Amino acid sequence: MKEKLKITSFLGAGTEFEGNLRSSGSFRIDCHFEGNISAKGSLIVGKNALIKSDIHAFSVMVYGEIHGNIFADHRVDILASGNVFGEIQTSIMTMDEGAILKGTVQMSKEKPENKSLLDVSASGKNIDISKQSLGMINGIVMGGSLQMNDNINGVLALEEEREKCNLVENAKIVAVCGSSLKKMALTDSSGHYQVTDLEDGIWKLKVESEGYEAGEAMVEISGGGVYEQNFV
Repeated sequence: MKEKLKITSFLGAGTEFEGNLRSSGSFRIDCHFEGNISAKGSLIVGKNALIKSDIHAFSVMVYGEIHGNIFADHRVDILASGNVFGEIQTSIMTMDEGAILKGTVQMSKEKPENKSLLDVSASGKNIDISKQSLGMINGIVMGGSLQMNDNINGVLALEEEREKCNLVENAKIVAVCGSSLKKMALTDSSGHYQVTDLEDGIWKLKVESEGYEAGEAMVEISGGGVYEQNFV
């Protein structure tokens, strides 16, 4: 089984947050956020995200739009759909064709990774996401010449395959754990899905859609959190 990226916290699309955010694990934002962000792990800025904030993180992957400065100890990756308006300071920098950067880039030596507690301040209210006891699996289902029997787990590989494949709407995802736990979900018009309220354990995912071969994957949930599993 290939290594999965465990996203310990997630701010979903359709919401707006304003305040200060601190995270020790991998964190994904797909919403409108204003304030300050300090992520001691990795930060993924989703394609639908609009962030007006200075960002301090170990690494940053940008699919959406950022208005503010990025200070990354390790690396910054701006994908084809990403837009950054501000200064970038990091050790490693990549930028895909089609991405937009209006600002300056300063390269520096890599800093050691630190750990901190998770705290989100949204509209003046503190939210402790780290205490979530149940897990969630989300991702994208794509179909094309490769069919859906191959799994894409790397973020950069996912962006490359997305350009070659179709986003599959109304694909059915069935998640089973043991003999009694079963969850189902359907992909939306952009090929995204979410399977929520998952107890700790090894979950077997099966995705099916008319005209495509079925795909399967195994995801181990441990201590709640958000996990990403994509299919192509």
